[in-house]
Amino acid sequence: MHKSNASILSILIIFIFAAANQTFAQGRGQKIGHFDSEFVLNQMPEYKQKQSELEGLAKAYDKEVRSLYDELEKLRSDLRVNEVLLTPAMKQEREQEILAKEQEALKKNTEYFGYEGLYYKKVDELVLPLRTKVSQAVEVVARKYGLDYLFDKAADVGIVYSNPVHDYTEFVIEELELKKEQRN
Repeated sequence: MHKSNASILSILIIFIFAAANQTFAQGRGQKIGHFDSEFVLNQMPEYKQKQSELEGLAKAYDKEVRSLYDELEKLRSDLRVNEVLLTPAMKQEREQEILAKEQEALKKNTEYFGYEGLYYKKVDELVLPLRTKVSQAVEVVARKYGLDYLFDKAADVGIVYSNPVHDYTEFVIEELELKKEQRN
């Protein structure tokens, strides 16, 4: 019984210290705000131009990959139609041709759209400098307004609700000297 009381007392003491620590942190007055990076980026004319360039590139890459998959489908269809007329050796040759075309299409798709693909390298090349520019402006705004944390609503941080009073998007746009368009 004595051990039980001691463990309850120690848990109570830990809880009291944790609550006191939390109260102290809140009393310090941490300032938190948020902004919308997608809205900011869409205010940048160069971002719109680069997005257009990326869309064109993606369409060209997609067209090339789709043509390979169309060729593959035609080869498969031809094999199904002519399968009864082919000798086992001819059938095996066509299956090898189909397998080679399938590997070619997959390789091309990975080359363009894979993790280290050409498309994503181009995205980094074109968009990363703009995102860096926005990040630098965010840092200036955070320091200027004495913020401890400035969250990005466009990122996957899970902000379910945000009070517009704490929205610093306009200040980031101002820091970047952009003309503001109306939000949707």
